[in-house]
Amino acid sequence: MRDNFIYINANLLRNMVSTHGISSDDFVNGLDKLPQNIILLNDDRINANNVNAHTKFSVINGKDSIQKFLLNKQIVNKKFMDFERNYDLNLLLNTEIASLLYFGHMGLPMNSPFSSKLQNKYVYLAYKNNLLITYYRNFSDFNHILEISIKRHLRDLHSSRRMFQRPLSLKPVPLDVLKLLIKLSSEGLVINFDSILGRHRLYRIPLLLENKPQNHYVWHTQNDLYRNTINIGYLKYDIIKSKWDIDIKSKLLPKEMDEFLN
Repeated sequence: MRDNFIYINANLLRNMVSTHGISSDDFVNGLDKLPQNIILLNDDRINANNVNAHTKFSVINGKDSIQKFLLNKQIVNKKFMDFERNYDLNLLLNTEIASLLYFGHMGLPMNSPFSSKLQNKYVYLAYKNNLLITYYRNFSDFNHILEISIKRHLRDLHSSRRMFQRPLSLKPVPLDVLKLLIKLSSEGLVINFDSILGRHRLYRIPLLLENKPQNHYVWHTQNDLYRNTINIGYLKYDIIKSKWDIDIKSKLLPKEMDEFLN
């Protein structure tokens, strides 16, 4: 099963993470609560259900409409920011509206990605080639999204290998494992389901650290990614024991990452 991997590059100081392989379905299923309102930063009038007269931004109001928008695979390059109340959009100054336009166009905030007036919790910027950049006011919200995505990828692979067996039932990924994966991803981390090893009912999923994380935005093929990585260990799932574990080869890690394992 090709193209079955998750790429993570987290910047904990900016509450931002760049990912590949985490879908809008994972985002929806991983959030505790969907937002009530979102601004479409790319001014997607076709898929909006409202327009704010003051800012001229296209918006979607209502959780059901937002869920339908996010799960619609025909809509590509979704870009949005949530907000609390429609009235709050009317309080935005011209400079704040300009900042949102810049954010949607450039993919980077002029200042903070979080507005005190809009009280947004997320910014979601999807690009071609399945690259996704997300910002989280509470970065811990990403933990469950990552867990949902990991379990989906493993289930997909398991089903492709054993088509006539029952779907794989997976226990939750422990929080300490998720946190370690996210910390390691500061250098660019690939959870490589393509090269998974499965013996004696134990799945061993290679973890690849990117050698040149600054180049991740120029990927063209899957091989472009893999050729610039080193195997630093495995994420493991024991089907018999229903247990997740992680095994890191500390000697292969950059020196500045030693603190993650101590």
